[in-house]
Amino acid sequence: MSPDYKKGYYELIEPRTLFNSVIPLVLGIFYTWYNYHLLRLWPTIEMVIAMIVLQVFMNVNDGYWDYKREKAAKTGDHKKNPIGMYHLDPNQVKWFSLILFIISAACGILIGFQTNNWIIWLLGLLCYGIAIFYSTGSHTISSGPFGEIAAAFAMGLGIILVMVYINIYPDYRFTWSFLGKIILAAGIPEICNYTLLLGNNVCDYQEDINNGRHTLVSYLGIKGGLYLFVINYVLGYLLTIWAVMINILPWSVLLIVICIPLLVKNMQALWRIQNKRITFPKVVQNTQVLFITETIGFLIGIIFNFK
Repeated sequence: MSPDYKKGYYELIEPRTLFNSVIPLVLGIFYTWYNYHLLRLWPTIEMVIAMIVLQVFMNVNDGYWDYKREKAAKTGDHKKNPIGMYHLDPNQVKWFSLILFIISAACGILIGFQTNNWIIWLLGLLCYGIAIFYSTGSHTISSGPFGEIAAAFAMGLGIILVMVYINIYPDYRFTWSFLGKIILAAGIPEICNYTLLLGNNVCDYQEDINNGRHTLVSYLGIKGGLYLFVINYVLGYLLTIWAVMINILPWSVLLIVICIPLLVKNMQALWRIQNKRITFPKVVQNTQVLFITETIGFLIGIIFNFK
């Protein structure tokens, strides 16, 4: 494989985005150990493989379908896509994405048979359905008004929920109380994934409208999207504080408070300029800092058993 091919596939895979899958997986493991002192090795390993490979599939699949749509529109933008830029074979990319999906799905099916629980099957089908239709085809989830909600559910709540339940089943039942606690505990991953896509759509507002993409921001407008951005950060903090107050997260998780000055600074920059190159990286920085800080806080709580 030539260096250009390697670079093209590297850009399609987008390794930096794996961070958004790995941290919720880690937080799910931490939550399980902190609240239940349980950890089943093989289902956990299978879940980690399934989600990381699924994230790579989504990235490659997104690049493939973007290339197809841009080439069909004859805008010339397809040459900026890694497939066009590095002269990759679209059919090879398509088969590569299919192989990735099969590997991930095989791990997911294995988890389903090992747990033998209809809730796991249902959650798995829902998450994989979102992964497929997020970018595939002409009418995608990401180009509609529910893209942010889908991202928050699948990458924020879904990963943590499944990771916890495959480790505690059948010792504990799936109840509304159990689900409610996970929703609270997953507050930061939920809002981080929501705001990541929201920030992307705010920066692509005019381009999306020109390309016929009807995202949530196209309905709310840029100002509405920015206000929603702030509301989500506040909501994420409130959910986390609530989770700490009912003792399902350790007090040390409130270390995320030290991130507030950076969040405010970066939000002010986004409020002034909505640009993919200049200010969107600040949204990514917010996500990374919040994820890392919560993970460190959670680890401190487990070490010192702040229960």
